[in-house]
Amino acid sequence: MKKTHVAVLMGGVSSEHEVSLKSGAMVSGNLDRTKYDVTQVVITQEGNWKFPGEELIDIFHALPRLRELKVDCVFIALHGPFGEDGRLQGMFDAFGIPYSGSGCSASALAMDKIHSKAVARQAGVRVADQVLLTRDEWDANQPAILARVANEFGYPCLIKSPCQGSSIGMAIPKDEAHFKKSLLDVFMYGDLVMVEKFVKGTEVTCAVLDVEDGKAPRALPVIEICPVESEFFDYHAKYTPGACNEIVPARISPEATKKVQAVAERVHHVIGCNGFSRSDMILDGEDPVWIEINTIPGMTETSLFPQAAAAAGISFSQMLTLFVEEALQR
Repeated sequence: MKKTHVAVLMGGVSSEHEVSLKSGAMVSGNLDRTKYDVTQVVITQEGNWKFPGEELIDIFHALPRLRELKVDCVFIALHGPFGEDGRLQGMFDAFGIPYSGSGCSASALAMDKIHSKAVARQAGVRVADQVLLTRDEWDANQPAILARVANEFGYPCLIKSPCQGSSIGMAIPKDEAHFKKSLLDVFMYGDLVMVEKFVKGTEVTCAVLDVEDGKAPRALPVIEICPVESEFFDYHAKYTPGACNEIVPARISPEATKKVQAVAERVHHVIGCNGFSRSDMILDGEDPVWIEINTIPGMTETSLFPQAAAAAGISFSQMLTLFVEEALQR
């Protein structure tokens, strides 16, 4: 039988370029070669596309090249803006090219922490209180903003850039001086930031598998996240072997586990995700506070989704097959 031709798209122009290369390499190395012919396609940080053995080309020539190579499905292993945020997904929709993961609108919504939180809250999911702050507002009225943060949230609090991934553009200031410095650092990623109430508790993540036509998405075993060297699950903790202890199943009560899984399934549904997703949460006692959803979670050797799948008895290769076949069916 003719094999399905899968192009694994990795790299990209975002600050998560290197992580994406690792995810793409793991995906390429674990796709079942008895079923799939695999072509690795690297997008450079300048936005050019590199096919194996060929010169760099721009995106306008890359899409016809996918057609010429008779690619049946694109496995998107890109993280962050211009990869995970719906732009490429919409382009592939226009060209009629199947791809793994969520569609254009769900990807865009999930990437935007502000609007995805609003949708989750509307659906009855608990989220952390927040205020939005622009650079112009900060420059014009620092004393009033500092007073509001102190009164409404206190310290520590969280500062986030709303459209970054892998905990890039994030800080947990412990006092006013640290807040001022951290805010300027996060503003480097854009002129709008989120300031959130800090919720102290057990950090968990829950993967959702949505690959069976006509069946509801199902949550995989919950993972407890315990950074070893970092104060929170930052970029270093996520992608440095040994920098974080990830415990599956999480050491939480059966009741808390059910709540976390229900929230992950609920948010996956209301955001409109397909194939797979992973939601991050903090437990406030027994109650989950939803943080964000990842529509293209990492696929590196330290990544959480493959660990959750393995705990459910699904190998890395089997997981990738489920993703590809769901994309083709959809």
